[in-house]
Amino acid sequence: MKLQCRPPLTLSDAEMEKIKQAAVRVFRRVPLRAQGTDEFNQALRDFGCEIDRDLVRFPDTVVDTVLRRIEVGATRRVAPTAAPRSIDHTYRDKIHYAASGQALYCSDVETDTLRAATTQDLADFSHAVETFPDLDRAHPTFIPQDVPAGSCDVHAFATIILNSSKPYRVSVYSERMLPYFIELQAVADGSVEAVKQDPIFAAKCWYNSPFMITNENIRIAMKARELLGQPFTISTMPVAGMATPVTLAGALVQMTAEIFGCNAITLALDDRLIGYCAGPLTFDMRAGVHTQAGADALVLKLGAAQMGAYLFGGHHTAPASPTTQAKVPGAQAMMDKALNAMWAILGGVRSFGSLGILACADIGSVVQLVLDVEMMSYFERLLQGITVDEERLAEQVICDIAPQGARFIETEHTAKFFREELWLPELLDRRLPMAWARDTVTMLDNARRKAKQLIETAPNRCPLSDEQKREVARIVAAADREVAATTRS
Repeated sequence: MKLQCRPPLTLSDAEMEKIKQAAVRVFRRVPLRAQGTDEFNQALRDFGCEIDRDLVRFPDTVVDTVLRRIEVGATRRVAPTAAPRSIDHTYRDKIHYAASGQALYCSDVETDTLRAATTQDLADFSHAVETFPDLDRAHPTFIPQDVPAGSCDVHAFATIILNSSKPYRVSVYSERMLPYFIELQAVADGSVEAVKQDPIFAAKCWYNSPFMITNENIRIAMKARELLGQPFTISTMPVAGMATPVTLAGALVQMTAEIFGCNAITLALDDRLIGYCAGPLTFDMRAGVHTQAGADALVLKLGAAQMGAYLFGGHHTAPASPTTQAKVPGAQAMMDKALNAMWAILGGVRSFGSLGILACADIGSVVQLVLDVEMMSYFERLLQGITVDEERLAEQVICDIAPQGARFIETEHTAKFFREELWLPELLDRRLPMAWARDTVTMLDNARRKAKQLIETAPNRCPLSDEQKREVARIVAAADREVAATTRS
């Protein structure tokens, strides 16, 4: 596909070096507040960190070690003038897209009314997702609110297993629920060993900007390390203007300093670099809410991607997903999602999440899901480009038909190629104006109709036997009992 740009550049090399050096100075000066476990703290001490209660300081020797390992690990630096990837790279004409989100609210299919998400909403969504052959799942979209709060993550995982052809990703919210996730996936995959080989659920640690990690976050990732044998995984998702300075340069400095801390932790625990593991957001001062959509959020993500490539090597892309702050499907949602995704497509991104979500992943919607899938079909056709071969040049067809007038639609050539060459949207309305005036149905109306049909008719593709389903129910009940017992105590 020749329609491919260099990833947009928002920072020069000199500016990235200034951010790096400022971040190094912050890394040396600002301690991490970490409510670590004994094992976690001992690993950091052995690495050279100084720990006083919940304050972790990184002495010069530790800072220099981290920076040296990052420098050695970087395969190469990419200058702003670097050529774009070759157009015959494997990613050029195929995209991967997935439904995601961890919404507490559901947008009603017919009225857009918001209500607490339920187990049934998640089951319906699971059925709908698997009617689209190319659609994957990166997160559950709904976290049921009609179940005990302490085990809602277990219920989400179990509901997906019972209503899908295979398990899909759910994040673990507490250390004590992790064994239940392992048991549930073992039911679907056949053994605990299979789970250890490829755990579907996410059991990771998150930085709480600025410079803090809670005890529960550490315990989740340490428990996964113990039970699954997987390395400690950590990320940060700072919000510019709220948890970092409001200036984007300042946000990048703090974010990069936190990234240095993340890599110090993974080097101490597992002798490995975690990389530039950040997904920044911005804060809307008028609405008082964080946002993943908008020009400010996009340029901050671009800056973070450049910093990642500058520090750790490799190419950077234009990281963005079809996210939106809109609360209902409609003009704002599609503007946010289409612009974010188009920037990313042109910048080399070929993998997208965030389908089916609204309000920065706080709301899930089957209507939005079908709209997003249609948008992805647009990008799929765009990336196919133009195929030039003897048959598609159509030289003989032109010579045969052109003297007769505009009658190409009648040819076998058209019948053979029109499905491949032309984009045939399902939801967009392309009728002539007066035809539409006699039946004023919009794209949004079509999406509602399809979403309602999916909820009513999409099959449950769960392959589990009745015995396995009973085992899933038993595991969930055990998790609920543990939550109840903990609550009483």
